[in-house]
Formats: sequence, structure tokens, C-alpha cells
Amino acid sequence: MKSGSFLVIVHLYISVIIMNNFFSYLRLLLLATSGMLLLCIIFAMNPELADGTLSGKICWFHFTSLLLAGGVLLMEFTTKKSRFIFSLPDALLLLLFGIVLVSYDKDENLQPERFLFIAQLVTLWFMLRGALQAHQELRPFFITIIIFTGIVPAIWGISHTINPAPITHPVFRLLETSLKPEPFYGYIAVIFPVCLNTLLRFKNCDKIALWKSRTFLFYFSILGSTLIITTLIFKTDQPVWLAALLSGIWVCWMRLIGWKQTKEAIQKHIQLFAISSIILFVAITAVILVGNIQKAQAGDRRLLIWNITTQAIMEHPVTGIGIGGFPATYAKEQSAYFETDTASSKEKQTATCPQYAYNEYLQIGLELGITGLLFFIFWLAFSLYYGIRHRQIGTSGGILALGIFALYSYPLQLPTYWVLLLFLTAICVTNPKHNKQRAQRSIPYISAIAAILTCILFYGQKDTYYTYREWKTLQELYHNQEYEQAASRYAGLFVQLYHRTDFLYEGAECFYKTGQHDIAIKWLDRALKLSAAPELYYAIAENEKAIKQYRKAESYLLEISRILPEQGYTYFLLAKLYTNPSFLHPDKFHKAAKRFIAYQLSTQNNITKEMKEEILQIIRNWNFGK
Repeated sequence: MKSGSFLVIVHLYISVIIMNNFFSYLRLLLLATSGMLLLCIIFAMNPELADGTLSGKICWFHFTSLLLAGGVLLMEFTTKKSRFIFSLPDALLLLLFGIVLVSYDKDENLQPERFLFIAQLVTLWFMLRGALQAHQELRPFFITIIIFTGIVPAIWGISHTINPAPITHPVFRLLETSLKPEPFYGYIAVIFPVCLNTLLRFKNCDKIALWKSRTFLFYFSILGSTLIITTLIFKTDQPVWLAALLSGIWVCWMRLIGWKQTKEAIQKHIQLFAISSIILFVAITAVILVGNIQKAQAGDRRLLIWNITTQAIMEHPVTGIGIGGFPATYAKEQSAYFETDTASSKEKQTATCPQYAYNEYLQIGLELGITGLLFFIFWLAFSLYYGIRHRQIGTSGGILALGIFALYSYPLQLPTYWVLLLFLTAICVTNPKHNKQRAQRSIPYISAIAAILTCILFYGQKDTYYTYREWKTLQELYHNQEYEQAASRYAGLFVQLYHRTDFLYEGAECFYKTGQHDIAIKWLDRALKLSAAPELYYAIAENEKAIKQYRKAESYLLEISRILPEQGYTYFLLAKLYTNPSFLHPDKFHKAAKRFIAYQLSTQNNITKEMKEEILQIIRNWNFGK
């Protein structure tokens, strides 16, 4: 009996060990795989979906976040105790999301997908924090994948520069449509300090032992750094270079000199450090501004956007306007600005109706108020501080590069950058060392709660894939001019896609072509809350004209003329409207016609020539107005 009992105990002990090892490997596999797939979001797109570049990434994010949630839940319920240590960046991120929640206009509900995406980012942050704290081996793995996501685009960038012809390889074709040039170069600039730090960290490795991880990472980071630098050589955009250069200097400084010696030097020469910091900040700002001004009209346009966005922030300094409200608010502010005497003729000529502020700090300041902007800056700053404290030099350099790039571009409007930023910040904030004192302050099941919330949020968006696939089918009908068949099916997707301007515009055109002008006006009116694109104003004016609401048509055209005073096509439509027998205004016609003819069109083609000839023919008609 004793012998049998002993064997049973041995068997049970072995079974427990096997099960523990099994769960340990399984959760590590799930966490590593899901994290890798999340970081590879830059390559994600789906041509079967409408707007497959963005919608494909969003769907990819949904599914990979769900996979990570499964790994985190397995981790939480197969370990004895959670190791999540709450830190200041955790609190700042929750406060920032609280501001997003409070400022969001739930009645208008301008950006439901973006709102839910932000909520998913918060849960992703806490899942990553818990996973990295429990499995420190994930840290070098994620860094390796981050470097990989920089190497592949860099190869494409070099190939595209040498041979501008389209590349047939499917991976590079994905990249070609995945990111526009500006965000593309910004992305690899953010990856550069991660590569450089890995290179410097493992420079003393055994160069011959290629089977060792240290040696592999050394050569891998050399490859990444070389390719990224080579790619950036072909890019003369100063802000991109500035982001890569300053973050590279930061990494070299921290690796070769270190924070301790730097801190001691600052304390000895505090006044000199303060003056140098101010000069450096002014120099960086000047370089960015000069880099944009040198782009002629593009530079002037960007400066105008910054100026008007700043004025709009002053109108809503505390609470902001909520996410999704930037385009309409900007257009309103630009219209008011052009009515003042301070607006120059060149500003009017180069004005646009942008979707972004081309400066993330200004856009956050407008949408979330100055309070939200401060929380965001503090979150980045303290993530950087924790990165220094925890000796995560490469990832903190990546945060610095992204922060600089965000001064003049729109990286945080793209899901790719947000995923990268969360991985960088989570690696920085999570302490790579364990000790008993910290373990006593751990909060149980934080990551599990985040994982459960991720599952709930996924369930709320489970139909996103099918919705966008149906929209893709409707786009084929729309482009084939099968408006009658498409109109009813567009109406069936309104509840799911009323936040997409392009969807609303396509559906409104179908209704216009089928004589359903009231519905078209309703859809376009909704679109004008999401965008101030002139095409929307022209379309709604045409629909109002079709139902003989000429004054309303005129009001929409006059409104866009105040937003974009030098948009020639506006005056062409106004001139045509004033020739309508039911709305005949000879004086207004001559005024609009004069503005149109005097307007110097940027492109002279057959269409513009025909429009000019049409207006001139009306002027030559001596019976006009009699």
C-alpha cells in the first residue's frame, strides 16, 4: 500500500510538472505570437474590404488583440499571483481616456470606430504591461520584431528609389498602399534608435557565434540601421531626419556616457543646461518650420493650418471639441479668419480643408482641450522617464523620435503608429527586475480585467469585417453606375457606416441619380459634420437645386467660398445657379463669373477650358438678364 501510494504521488507530481510546463509554454506561445502579429499591422491590408488599407488594419487589430486577450487570460489564471505593478503612466493613460470619454459628443457620435479603437488601445496597454511583467523574455522578442518591421519597409524604400516602377512582390505591394510617403519615412525613423541601441548593446558579443541570440541581434540591428540610414539618405525632408538624428544622438549619449554622469553634470551646471535646452528647443522648432517653408505652397499651407488650429484651441481651451470634430471646426475657424484683414492673399490661395492638423499636439489640444494635451504630454514624458530609469534606451529613443515626428505630421491618426507607440511605452514603463518589495504592491487581475474588456469590445465590433466587405460590393455597383440597385443597399448600411464620409458621399450620389434628393441631402448634411471637403458642398447644392431650393443651394456655395475663397469651381457653380430662370440674378452672375475667369487655375485641361468657354458664351449672350 505504501509503495502504491508512493507511485501515485510520484505520478501526480510528474503530471503537475508536465501540466505546469505545458501551460507555461502555451501562454508564452500565445503572447509572443499575438504580440508579433500586432506589431506586423504595418503589413496588414485587405483588398476585399472597402478602404482596405485602413479597414484591413482595423480588422487585423481586432483579431490580434483578441488573440492576445486569450493569452493574457491563460497567463492570469495559470499563474499563482499577478505581477502587475501600477505606475504613474497607467494612471495618466486612464485619466486621458476619461477626458476622451467626457468630451466625446455621444449625440452626434462622429467617430464611433475611433472611439472604440481608443478604448481597445487602453486595454491593450494594460495587457502588454501584465504580459511583459510576467514574461521578461518577451521584451527582446518584441524588440526584434520591431526592428523587423523597420527592415522590410526600408528595403522597399531603397528598391522604390532605385526603380520607381511598381514592385510585383506581394509584401512590397502591401507597403506601397499601406503608408503614404510622409508616414512611411517617419515610421522607419522611429525604428532607427531601436536598431542603433541594440547594435551598441551587443557590440561586444562573440562575432563568430552566429547561433547565439546576442550575436544574431547584433548583426540584425546592423542590417536594420544600415538599411534605414540608406533609405533616409534619399529623403531630404528635414523633420524626418531630425527625428532620426536626435533620437540617434540620444541613444549614443545614454549608451556611451549614461544618465548618472549626465545628471551629475546637469546639477553642476544647471544654468548652462537651462540655457542650452532653450536654445536647442528653439533650434529644433526653427528647423521644422524652415523645412516646411522650403516646400513653398505646402509649407505656407501647413503654417496656415497650425495658425488656425491654434486659434480654434483658444475657442475651446478646457474641454475641447471631442474626437472627430476637427475638420468641421477647422473649416468654421478658417472661414472666420479669411473674413478678417489679417489673412493674406497667398494664404487664401493655398488654403485647404484638412482632415488633420499635421501636428498631433495641436490636434489633441483642439479635440481634448489643453487638459487632455497636458495628460498626453505627461504620459509620453513619464514613459520616457521610466525608460531611462529601467535602462530601456532604444525604446525610449523610439518614443523621442515619434514625439518629434508628431510635431509636423499625423502619425497618431494611423493605427500602425499607435500599436508601435504602445509597445515602446509598455516596454519602457514595465520594470525588467523583480523584487519581493515590489511584489507586495502588485494588484491582482488587472491584465485579466483588461483582457475581458477587450473581448467585450471585440464583440461590439464583430461585424466590422462583413460591413466593409458589403461596402466593397456596393462600390463596384457604384462605379458601374448601377445606381438604382446600389441605392437601397447603401441605405441598409447607413447605421453601421454613417461615420464614413466617403460612404455617405457615394450613397448620396446614388440617391441623387435616382431622384431621391431629400435622402441625398440628409446624407450629405451628415457628411458635412465629418468633413469640410468642397465636393460635399457642391453635391448638396446640386441636390437643393434639383428640388428648386435655390437659396439653400446658394447658401452652401457661399459657405464654401468663405472657407476656400480661391476655389474657382465654386464661382463657376454660383454663376450657373444665377442663370437659372427661376433664380435669375444678373448682377450676382457677373460678379461670380468675373471671379471665376480671373481665377488662375492650377491645372489647365479640357474640362476647365470648357467651363470658361461656357461662362464666356453666357456673357456674350446679349439677351442674358433682359
